Amino acid sequence: MATSSKKAAELLREMLNKGARDIVTLKWDEFYSAIERERMSEGFMNDLVQKGKEASLHISFGNATVLVAKDYDFNPK
Repeated sequence: MATSSKKAAELLREMLNKGARDIVTLKWDEFYSAIERERMSEGFMNDLVQKGKEASLHISFGNATVLVAKDYDFNPK
């Protein structure tokens, strides 16, 4: 069974926390591996962005990479 968008957001947050990272860029194959999926629809991508917001994550899809960042000021001045 394919990973839900909620579970995928949890996996991405866990990845950031375990790696003590605030932001990460993933190649598409790394992203698919991180969220434990083989493919995804546009609807899933939109839902993942929403679930990411609920988990305080910013998820952005590019042509070559996917950006995942904590959605709060992790580097205050």
